[in-house]
Amino acid sequence: MTVRAAFALMRAGLASALLFFAGAVVPVLGEAVMVFAAVPVLSFAVGFPYALLRLFGVVAFASGIVTLLGGGIAGAGYAVTFGMSAAIMCYMLERRQPFESIVLCATAAVITVGALVAFAIAGTPAALAQLLHGELTTAMTRGQEFYKTFGIDAAITADTRVEVVNAVLRLSPALACISAAFMVLANLGLFWRIGGRQQRVGYPLFGDLAKWSAPEWLVWMLIAPGFLTVFGSYIPVEPLNTIALDLFLVVLAVYFCQGLAIMAFYFKVLAMPPLARGLIYFVTIVQPILVALVCAAGVFDLWIDFRRLKPPSREARNLGDFF
Repeated sequence: MTVRAAFALMRAGLASALLFFAGAVVPVLGEAVMVFAAVPVLSFAVGFPYALLRLFGVVAFASGIVTLLGGGIAGAGYAVTFGMSAAIMCYMLERRQPFESIVLCATAAVITVGALVAFAIAGTPAALAQLLHGELTTAMTRGQEFYKTFGIDAAITADTRVEVVNAVLRLSPALACISAAFMVLANLGLFWRIGGRQQRVGYPLFGDLAKWSAPEWLVWMLIAPGFLTVFGSYIPVEPLNTIALDLFLVVLAVYFCQGLAIMAFYFKVLAMPPLARGLIYFVTIVQPILVALVCAAGVFDLWIDFRRLKPPSREARNLGDFF
């Protein structure tokens, strides 16, 4: 390795480590910045000769910095999240895999390894659940104190706090999967933009996202857990009900993305300015009713075909058959 490459490796590793630490040091904004900790690693490795060797070198350097500054647990946390996801992304990008496969594989790896590490630390599932319950309760208490500093009193009673913590604990697998998938997708998207798009990757990674659709068979992964969720009270197996609810939410998040793709398609048709698009996306994400409508649009797009992407069927009896 040349001196120039060694300096580039250290620069990429330092940038990734600092982005990772931003989540622990800077409130709110730091967590948003931390999501992109894999981008410097990808920028240093993807598209260059011996890409995997370059990646392992920068991940090892960044893990060393995180361990030196934050301890062994922090270093291991970086390695099994951003380090491992960056390795999978790099490997699959070099083999020109579609972004859906990259997101799926990287998310599955991060969730699996993260769960194994969590169980190893806690010892038993009950101990892990108790640990998560304590962390969530502490986080809610700190959040209330944070808002009180600005004169905002949430006035959450102890019973309400317990109910919220229990609900979040039950949905924690789904929330972890959605968060990990968002992390992978965000890193891929930013790297795609700053890395010269197809010039670095070598193939159209995302294509036209306004025409993106989930595979048709995925709807059964929504219907079956949804049925168990609705009629879960008649099934005396609580773990099965929880698994069905978490799976339902994960698949629903996929259809939310399809609903956003439908919105993007019509934004392009209407030639809407980027600022207006961003404002509408923001309002949609923060409004639960709009989120539900976008999810419904993504689901029913399988039958209604809002964007008219499917070829017309000869058997269809519609008005077009009479012209």
